[in-house]
Amino acid sequence: MKKSALLAAAIIASAVTVTSCGSDNGAGNDKETTPVKEAVEGSTNIRWYDLDSVSNNYKLVELLNSEAEAAMNSYQSFARQKSSEIAALQKKIEDKMRNNGYLSEESYNNDMRDYQTKATNAQNAIAQREQQIAEQAASQQKQLLDSLENFLNDYATGKGFDVILIKTPGTHLAPELDITKDIISGLNARYKAPEETK
Repeated sequence: MKKSALLAAAIIASAVTVTSCGSDNGAGNDKETTPVKEAVEGSTNIRWYDLDSVSNNYKLVELLNSEAEAAMNSYQSFARQKSSEIAALQKKIEDKMRNNGYLSEESYNNDMRDYQTKATNAQNAIAQREQQIAEQAASQQKQLLDSLENFLNDYATGKGFDVILIKTPGTHLAPELDITKDIISGLNARYKAPEETK
């Protein structure tokens, strides 16, 4: 689960072609190392970055991964608790049956109805938690996609790049077109940790 949100968002972001407008828009700063390459008429000014490096070094990804892991741990604990409660109730009914604890069929039916109701409620509660995790993952993916897309659009415009690609396994891309360090630096410079936004 570590990089799933970033990977999905970045793959979508990689499909976006960014056209240079020639203005900086505040995207450039002294820490960036990639020089602006003059566009040759009739050619496309392209750069690329390594997604794994961005994923491993972008502070927002670290935060989202931490939140996702906490949510998953909470869900697993909740699901185990509900399953244990239902298993304990089932065992109680079975033990009562083995020990001839039911004096009437009505008493047994009442316990079974109670068990079925609680089992259904537990299943519904677990399914609701699963839905919450799915919604959180979708929200995280959107947050990450928006962050990447906004930065890449501004960065490409400021630098005069027409297209920014994500390096994929097996592809050869010229090392001098690598802007991975700039992407990481720029994303982290824009990133505001939750405590900083209070």
